[in-house]
Amino acid sequence: LLDKWVFSLTPHQDYFNVSQDAVSLVPDGVPPVRAVLAANMETALNAVWDANVGPGDRIAIVGGGVVGCLISFLCGHLPGASVTLVDVNPNRAETAKALGVSFALPGDAPQDCDLVFHCSATQAGLATALGLAGEESTVLELSWYGAKAIQAPLGGAFHSRQLRLQSSQVGHVSASRRPRWSYKRRLVAALSMLSDSRLDALLADPINFFDLPEKLPAIFDGHSGVLCQPIRYF
Repeated sequence: LLDKWVFSLTPHQDYFNVSQDAVSLVPDGVPPVRAVLAANMETALNAVWDANVGPGDRIAIVGGGVVGCLISFLCGHLPGASVTLVDVNPNRAETAKALGVSFALPGDAPQDCDLVFHCSATQAGLATALGLAGEESTVLELSWYGAKAIQAPLGGAFHSRQLRLQSSQVGHVSASRRPRWSYKRRLVAALSMLSDSRLDALLADPINFFDLPEKLPAIFDGHSGVLCQPIRYF
């Protein structure tokens, strides 16, 4: 592995010691800076497996963060699928366009969807996702709320339309693949899916590690628009 680019799920450090099994080669054709999306792509891939989406489906993704955008990108490759990224930030329309999918604000999003992914980590976003789901369809919940309690609006048409609210978590390989797929195989597959240059729309310009104290407050500002901020250590 000397002189080769590898990906590893480790904390932010300039040096670390791990076993060879804990790193994966970055494929030829995937720039190292784009490979920082690997963990999120793995989450998105697992979610698409959990959702069991198919060609021709009407799909909405509520929440235009990194994971939501990557799910949109993957679903956008399904033949005949109608894929819409839904977000309260109208600037996400440019990101959706770069990824090759449609965009809508919550009030304009398509109804009667075959599958809705919820990735906004907000109570309002969950309500939007449930409102977009078609009869007997699934809302796949990927949001991480931590210790925050939210209310799920399970009144209205939730029961009469027999909607299904399902969780998805990358800590488990999707049940549909679990007998055959290891964590390593899934990560290698996720890395291979980063070969498309359209994914560069999710990446901000890299910043140097020693500039972080100065740069991070603006990056973490809710209006920065930054999706994924690469950090350069050398």
